[in-house]
Amino acid sequence: MTKNLIKLSIAVVITAGVLGSSFSTQAYPPFLRKAQKFGAKDCLFCHKEPEGGEGWNERGQWLIAEKERRKADAIDVEWLADYKEGEKKDGEKKEGEKKDGENKESKEEPKKKEKPNQ
Repeated sequence: MTKNLIKLSIAVVITAGVLGSSFSTQAYPPFLRKAQKFGAKDCLFCHKEPEGGEGWNERGQWLIAEKERRKADAIDVEWLADYKEGEKKDGEKKEGEKKDGENKESKEEPKKKEKPNQ
């Protein structure tokens, strides 16, 4: 009786382990392994959701744009070597950044502050 109980317990533990591991998904494994050298720990490195799939963060959007720019058939994770954190696509400005000539004071002629009349 105890041998059967031990065998049944082992079978239940193994089955639970297999089922449990199937519920935790990770990024496309080859991509995640390659991206680890660039700091990836999980799918959130390029995706908005922990499970990956549709919905990409800034880095993921950059990779998609690179694929288009390079006219490649597929994304190459090695492109991440060229990725700079916070970098925007051409023509876009970063938050708080001004385009040339936009609200810019001339260095040669600093704006004089007028004193209020008293």
